[in-house]
Amino acid sequence: MSIKEINPPIQVSGYAVAEKEEGKEFSFRPIKQQVKSLGPLEVFVEVIASSICYTDIHSLHNVGCIPGHEIVGIVRHVGEQVEKETKIKVSDRVGMGWHYTSCFECPTCKNHFENLCDKTLPFDKAPIGGGFQTGVVWDARFVFPIPDKLKSVDASPLLCAGATVYSPLYYYRESPYSKRNEFVVAVLGLGGLGHLALQFAKKMGFHVVALSTNANKEKECRSFGADEFFVHTEENDAKSLSCKFDMILNTVSTDIDNDKFIQMLKPFGKMVMLGLPDSGIYKASAFPLILKDRAIVGSASATPDLMKEMLQFAADHNIKPQIELTTLDNVTQAVEKVLKNQARYRVVMAVNQALIDKEN
Repeated sequence: MSIKEINPPIQVSGYAVAEKEEGKEFSFRPIKQQVKSLGPLEVFVEVIASSICYTDIHSLHNVGCIPGHEIVGIVRHVGEQVEKETKIKVSDRVGMGWHYTSCFECPTCKNHFENLCDKTLPFDKAPIGGGFQTGVVWDARFVFPIPDKLKSVDASPLLCAGATVYSPLYYYRESPYSKRNEFVVAVLGLGGLGHLALQFAKKMGFHVVALSTNANKEKECRSFGADEFFVHTEENDAKSLSCKFDMILNTVSTDIDNDKFIQMLKPFGKMVMLGLPDSGIYKASAFPLILKDRAIVGSASATPDLMKEMLQFAADHNIKPQIELTTLDNVTQAVEKVLKNQARYRVVMAVNQALIDKEN
């Protein structure tokens, strides 16, 4: 299969991680690149909007990296095999998430769990990097059509945050202990993941409970879909939550007392870890898990098939992130806001304002 030459080359500009300046946690530098060719299954996408996921923060130590993996844009060029092997074509509005490609040959890929492939490559390994720039080159098999009902700025956070919460709700939605109409989902933490988890869980038909440390968040949690709200740091609330939930979606990115929340699970309940603590370690006692057949599980975004389903589900049920809109030129200030936990609840950078305006 041959390489497709692009003449004249496409000019791309954006921001890469730079050596830290004195007194700063991170630094960016402007970059310019050219795209001169595409592989047989690659596409070039002109970026419309790129939102900032907390996982991007983990890229800030990697000098030269171009972060960004919640990307929406327009397909402008396709490799020679793209239209034959996929349904992606020029002028499609598409999204890209954390995964850039996988091997497509191993048993995991052949069973359609390409996102779990041992050889999967993330966004920062894409040919010209991630979405903090005006264009990207991506494997067309990890590029997903955006439903017409979703605006680009609303769709971009779904490509990671939405997929990460939708996947466990889809895979772990049944329990040998609880009937479907008795299945209770708790969401721990109201942030970029949590506010979407409340919406998806409610629209999927579950009884939804919000767990927070702040009583002032009750009204907002209920507006996103919570049927109940508890301040889990209050002793009376914590006691009343014993064996209450079939699933807890932990969206908190700090170290927490996992045993406390595992005790809140019913038999066969699942504690789904979505937040990455700084320690990189989840600690839990054995007996609360073993004696009630409970489990701790993770969520690695979603398969390509499930990603498409999630986007359509969001469009059909009017699920939208609460966003703060800024521009790509303000990337430093935007990332600082995410680092300080001040984003409410996803910062989206407008990369092509003209295309965004056409959607309004």
